[in-house]
Amino acid sequence: MSKDNTGKPTPDRKAKPNRLIHESSPYLQQHARNPVDWYPWGDEALERARRENRMIFLSIGYSSCHWCHVMERESFEDAHTARLLNKHFVNIKVDREERPDVDAVYMEALQMMTGQGGWPLNIWLTPDQVPVFAGTYFPPGDMHGRPGFPSVVTRLAQVWQEQPDRVRKQAQEMHKALASDIYDHLEPARITVEHLQRAFGGYIRNFDEVDGGFSGAPKFPTAMGIGFLLRYGHQPGSEPAHGSGSKAHHMALFSLDKMISGGIYDQVGGGFHRYSTDSEWLVPHFEKMLYDNALLLTVLAEAAQITGRDLYLRTVDETITFLNREMRHPDGAYYSALDADTEGEEGRFYTFTRDELENVLDKDAYTLVCEHYGVTPGGNWEGVSVLHRAVALDDLARRRNADPRRLQQQLDDARSQLLAYRNKRERPGLDDKIITSWNALMLIALCRCSRLLDRDPGDAIRLGTFLAEKTLRDGTLYRIIDRHGKVKQPGFLDDYALLADGFSHLFELTGGMRWLSLSTSLIQSMLDRFHDEQKAAFRYHPADGEQLIAQTRDLFDNAQPGGSTSAITALYRIGLLAGRPEWTRLAVSAMEPLAETAAAHSNAFGYLLQTMHRHLYPGREIVIANGTVRQSAETDNSADPDASGQSAASGQSAASGPSGKSSAAMHIPPDAFLAIWRERYDPNSLVITLPPATHSPDTGYPEPYADKTAKDGLTTAYICESFQCRAPVHTPESFRKELAP
Repeated sequence: MSKDNTGKPTPDRKAKPNRLIHESSPYLQQHARNPVDWYPWGDEALERARRENRMIFLSIGYSSCHWCHVMERESFEDAHTARLLNKHFVNIKVDREERPDVDAVYMEALQMMTGQGGWPLNIWLTPDQVPVFAGTYFPPGDMHGRPGFPSVVTRLAQVWQEQPDRVRKQAQEMHKALASDIYDHLEPARITVEHLQRAFGGYIRNFDEVDGGFSGAPKFPTAMGIGFLLRYGHQPGSEPAHGSGSKAHHMALFSLDKMISGGIYDQVGGGFHRYSTDSEWLVPHFEKMLYDNALLLTVLAEAAQITGRDLYLRTVDETITFLNREMRHPDGAYYSALDADTEGEEGRFYTFTRDELENVLDKDAYTLVCEHYGVTPGGNWEGVSVLHRAVALDDLARRRNADPRRLQQQLDDARSQLLAYRNKRERPGLDDKIITSWNALMLIALCRCSRLLDRDPGDAIRLGTFLAEKTLRDGTLYRIIDRHGKVKQPGFLDDYALLADGFSHLFELTGGMRWLSLSTSLIQSMLDRFHDEQKAAFRYHPADGEQLIAQTRDLFDNAQPGGSTSAITALYRIGLLAGRPEWTRLAVSAMEPLAETAAAHSNAFGYLLQTMHRHLYPGREIVIANGTVRQSAETDNSADPDASGQSAASGQSAASGPSGKSSAAMHIPPDAFLAIWRERYDPNSLVITLPPATHSPDTGYPEPYADKTAKDGLTTAYICESFQCRAPVHTPESFRKELAP
């Protein structure tokens, strides 16, 4: 396959196109010139299957999926295999990122049939879309007792022709199983600390003490679980019993350290690959996904706040730099993924031989890079080297009796040279569709990095503006913006929930009422379209959307937050932020049936466990209203209201403070207060900075904020719990005292 000007794999342009040629999905375009008579998912294909009583062959994948590419080359580009498929089946290709609803239904069927999942997902359906046989990758020929793809195709066609009643009976049983609602088997339970303790125990049992992470190979980043552990290790007001706080932080931070040092992190260009194929984080599957990097950015920012370590700060900076350089749309949104393969080989773009390094770098840099990144003559993977931090910087400095800062600068210079060299290679394919829920995760990450690490909020504001202007049309949120700038596919539960949450973070960061209004509007739409009032639960599909053979709940946090856990999190948090306690109560009602399952299967509920933690250990609502009046730089408590809540004197001379002491007049910005708040990890509090204006109901601010003004023009901080507020303060030192536990 060749490449187009964006670096995407493209089929032979001389081959006759199939119906996918009219699709905008990069994944479907990759298959648009296969000899297989592919249809996109839709009425045309489904009606043909019913009319001609043909089985459906449904193949689901995504553009950066390595084994999807392999199976395409081996089977879907093969003329003989294509003739078999075209003769016997209606063949449908689905991009799972565009249609996660279709993928969810048939992935559940695959897991029921085989006990495992993965992509490509290849599944055969009756003409009325009920699955009868499924698998993932099939080899092109019979081998090692495993049937090849042509044999499977031939056998299924024969069974359908000779025993259709048997196939339909089997399908009926599968349909019944898929239609079962998990909520019929869940018992609500009041959420308690014991649930968190049991969930924590699950992470302890699965923790890899040697290499970090919470499984053997293949090993995934589990950013959401790390986020829970950071919270569990720092309960507001107290540490968990028996030293579990330090243990929780150790597991979280050690896992992050190992990932940053490993090959799963791109040591040259920054950013994280999808997952590690081994337990040491050395050799990844090399695709880079927006959602992985967004989720990891959030926990890296929290780790940086907790520890102050430069390692996490640098990794945040490098990852955002990578995303802005290679995955950002000119208007501020982010593309979906970078492929694992170039020139038909996985990882070719990202790996190096020792000879290459020697040719690119001068002698000193070459020696330093080989020592630090573990480069050997034979390589560490298939004859090449996946760069990893084999020797830590401090150890390297001790070995060389050198200044670590100087060594770091030398390594940075060498990395810049290697990046320039690498960029001359054939680039990995870029999936340039913009997915709402993934960009919402990135919006949350950018807001958190800005708030926790005092980074410029410009990237977050640009992204939020893009999403507000491009994804919403006539009251409907759309999931996809394609390469032509057109919206497609009405959004699913996670699109609504995560974008509402993202806009709420942007409101926290900027105080812009626009963002809170968008957030609350999306929450109301989410409730109208996805909430199942009878079961106090959420459907993944909108009530007025396409009706598939089964409805899914999307309960589990896998590579991304599940739709239901995203909805619960957004509803709970925005209920607090917007002063809508009925939303918070609704979130608790949806959370309680999942509490026992989350405690027993913590690896599948990392995102939900964070919200359970917030529920049990509520934070505070901190509002900082930016003032316009210059005030005394002298620290003096008389500038604050007294214990009775009476207002302090105002309008003092710029040359003297309220106490009459000589002091320099200055405007105290919100950043002076935020710097104090950042000194202590406080993940469950809401921290809202309001712009320098008078806030009242007339300006659109809801009740929790209408009276949170800059008193007498002075920057004013309000510390509240359940919006019951203490007396406002005007100086950073008074703010520090009020924050003390």
